[in-house]
Amino acid sequence: MKIRTIITAVVAFFSLGMQAQGEQGQLSLIPRVGFSLTKFTNLSNDYFDIGESSKVSQRLKPAVEAGLDLEYMVTDFLGVTAGAKYSLQGTKFKDFHVNVNPESSSDMMRFVNFSRVSSDLHYLQVPLMLHLYVFKGLSLDAGVQFGHLLTAKESFNYVIGDLDTKTNKVTKYYRYTNDGIVALEDGDDRYLKYRETATDSYKRADVSIPLGLSYESDDVILSVRYNMGLNNISKEVEKMRNNVITLSIGYRIPLLGN
Repeated sequence: MKIRTIITAVVAFFSLGMQAQGEQGQLSLIPRVGFSLTKFTNLSNDYFDIGESSKVSQRLKPAVEAGLDLEYMVTDFLGVTAGAKYSLQGTKFKDFHVNVNPESSSDMMRFVNFSRVSSDLHYLQVPLMLHLYVFKGLSLDAGVQFGHLLTAKESFNYVIGDLDTKTNKVTKYYRYTNDGIVALEDGDDRYLKYRETATDSYKRADVSIPLGLSYESDDVILSVRYNMGLNNISKEVEKMRNNVITLSIGYRIPLLGN
């Protein structure tokens, strides 16, 4: 009968799900790689020390992470993991410009155009997680994550120039050096790049609360997590925190137990 066929199919599907997670007493190693979207929270123009002369907006920064988890199944429906991973975080910004002397009575206005502005924060992260299996293979995940900043890089492209407001033409271009602003010669590239190590501008510690979902089938684990930063990560701006959404894939390798 058709009813028997349907019941058989449902039972087979449920049985497959029952094999899709660890069992009580099992210890597993789970390598993971992931793609993430990151940004800072509570960011203001103080980050660039430009006051209110220009509006600065963030964009989500694509990033990656990779690491290992060690999971122990306390019961058939509760697992705990401790992990270690490399995680790239930070943010990107929309292009913006700053008028250096907007209130000047002169016909000449100096401007700076910024593009491809990016902050790259490289972390070693240690997530400690609880996994509550609400259905075979499907878990609700929550925990706490401790991070240590390895290094930070900041980069951007820029153009500095003097604009004649009467003719709307740029009369001179400049570049930035450690000794100040230097005029460019005719033929010099006016579109310049700036790169620097900025580790000293950030605090080393990063604490966050990861919340998410995971689904496992045939030892392959797909996870979605939102990491809510708890502490200020900047030495120069107040209340600036990391904000990360991650999609990762892992593979369960049983070490002990069933």
